Amino acid sequence: MALPTGTTTEPRLLLDAKAVLVESPVWDADAAEWIWCDITPGVLHRTSADGTRDRTTQLPAPLASFQRRRGGGLIMALGDRIVTTDDDGGDLHEIAHLPHRHDGIRFNEGKCDPFGAFVVGAMDVTDEAPDGLMYRIGPDEAVTRLRGGFTTFNGLEWNDDGRTMWFTDTGVKTIFQAQWGPEGDLAEVVPFTSGGMHDGLVRDERGEFWGAIYGEGVVVHLDQDGDLIDRIEFPAPQLTGIAIGGPDMSTLLVGSARENMSDDELARAPLSGGLFTVELDRRGRQSFLFG
Repeated sequence: MALPTGTTTEPRLLLDAKAVLVESPVWDADAAEWIWCDITPGVLHRTSADGTRDRTTQLPAPLASFQRRRGGGLIMALGDRIVTTDDDGGDLHEIAHLPHRHDGIRFNEGKCDPFGAFVVGAMDVTDEAPDGLMYRIGPDEAVTRLRGGFTTFNGLEWNDDGRTMWFTDTGVKTIFQAQWGPEGDLAEVVPFTSGGMHDGLVRDERGEFWGAIYGEGVVVHLDQDGDLIDRIEFPAPQLTGIAIGGPDMSTLLVGSARENMSDDELARAPLSGGLFTVELDRRGRQSFLFG
């Protein structure tokens, strides 16, 4: 496979995790570890930068997403609850219980904005109906309902001053761009780019985007206007969460899933549910913290 623009090596397997559904990869520079979760069984993982160590903590399933808190610990979205924990997923404390419209809806992707808020959205896992809502949990732990109508809320990013936000609705194969503000002032929502079931999304130091396409086994590299620069192929079709980190902040980490795959499909793609890395020719941006 030819090297795509913006990379220095081809994808390599970091961890053959055989996860059901990888989500929320975050680089913890303090511990020099990747933190990520397997949504369906509710397992939090801490994986060393070289993939040789993987520590796990069981939490109430599903564990949809999480981010780091300022001063230590994590904020998490479970099925219909927002909680905080310590760095290893212990000492669980509930911030809010947010019942969904029906039992087929659960929280999905969540990330922190530059103002210290945790933004999280939901998805309908039964029939991909547009039942998902977006919420903002402020640094003061106040909860605000922002917007509805999502099939599968995914892939959040912001620019550095927090005035522009990007988010994905996987079910409608679109990344959206919107105005944003310190209090979750969501406005001027317009399509940014379409095509492919966009899942995870991350921006690099140049303001360009890297997006995981679920079902195609491809990560797309997009410029600041959402135009395609290149595509990177992976040996797993269902790509999910994506992040940039590592000791020098230039490692692209890509998660995958093996949910709903038949035995024949798993035989053709046995590394599904694994974590993969690609070394980039640029650095990523530090993740924003909650609080």
